Amino acid sequence: MARLTPTGLKNRAIARYEAETGHRWRDLGERKRKAWLTRTEPLIRAELGIARDAVWRDGAWHAPGQYDLLDLAPTTEEVA
Repeated sequence: MARLTPTGLKNRAIARYEAETGHRWRDLGERKRKAWLTRTEPLIRAELGIARDAVWRDGAWHAPGQYDLLDLAPTTEEVA
């Protein structure tokens, strides 16, 4: 999966807004900003091969609910 962070996705969406409209992001109202991000983020994720429901965790995109199967951290429980 792509290494673009959630902040990077938002920045790419902002840059796309400014390039497509010729207007500045900071001049856009909060409701319109949210609407643009809601429409544009899934498109950018698809372009980059990031699943729509993927979550950012530990520096990478993961499927929701996916965790490391081999937890090598020490525990206080003994294995019999």
